[in-house]
Amino acid sequence: MKIDIILEAGLPAGRVEALGQLAERYGIQTLWVASFPSRRDPIPALALLARCTTRLRLGTLPMSPWEVHPLRIADQLLTLNELSGGRATILIGGLGHSVSRVTGLEPVRRVTAVRDTLRILKGLRHDAMLNYEGELYTLKNYQAEWATQPPPRVYAGATFHKMLRMAAGVADGTMMSDVPLQRMPEVMGWAGEGLAKAGRQRADFRMNNFMAWHVKEDRAAAIAEARRELIWRGLLMAWFTELFLDPADAAMVEEKRPAFLQAFLQRSPRIEGVPEPVIDKLVENMTLAGDPADLDRIVRHLKALEAAGLDEVALRLHDDPEEALAIIGQRLVPEVS
Repeated sequence: MKIDIILEAGLPAGRVEALGQLAERYGIQTLWVASFPSRRDPIPALALLARCTTRLRLGTLPMSPWEVHPLRIADQLLTLNELSGGRATILIGGLGHSVSRVTGLEPVRRVTAVRDTLRILKGLRHDAMLNYEGELYTLKNYQAEWATQPPPRVYAGATFHKMLRMAAGVADGTMMSDVPLQRMPEVMGWAGEGLAKAGRQRADFRMNNFMAWHVKEDRAAAIAEARRELIWRGLLMAWFTELFLDPADAAMVEEKRPAFLQAFLQRSPRIEGVPEPVIDKLVENMTLAGDPADLDRIVRHLKALEAAGLDEVALRLHDDPEEALAIIGQRLVPEVS
């Protein structure tokens, strides 16, 4: 299994550069930098990192055509790919909640918009003109003759049936979000439908899973961090939680999402109105959390995901990414890669 890491949005470029060099030494496949409103743009930092690394893939996520037209996404992606010698990676998705809150945008036909963008990015060639007319987005007379590096990798942010089935027919891979082991047969089936319809082989499509990493030497700090971030674990939808909570508790968790969001905004582990046993189950089942004594359990879990079809895992780092990266690189990568 390949290991990726995802950094917090908005870290200073120098810190991204230092963490990227560590990641390369530890054998990480891709360093992703998140892109969110009112945070530093990730592309300049990745451009700097390209100059001091040789193997590490450089990714940005999520990007959506509602924020940036596919024309500009293409220009940006090919430029980073040139600077990095063919190591650029991008994830295209539907508009995220953070951007919707600050822009008021309410996208429609998400699958169609993402499909158009993926087809545009996958159609880029230095030796041929791209003329693509989609249902929502069009790009004609586009040819970047200078973009002669190996093509970038283009992922979709796709977890559920319609988006994942579409992505498997177009993209290089998908990054799902927090998909539990019990759901792997279901999502693998959806991907298989898309591959079969497009006449593609399973080896043509990378299955990646975004997972929250909260492993620290200080176990209490790790659990507190995991609790604070729970709102983002599949947005606490019952599709995820009903696997380990009874129906009443799963419904209650969905109803209490504002309390989980407040915990995140206040950077607090306290979640008002949710019983502690329920919170404990959410942390246990929806995050990779604990201290180094938990690493054997985490390794077994990742290997079970790999056996179920997962090719890659993207570990989202939070506070003190240097500590997290050291634990991942020194103790996790040797066991699973």
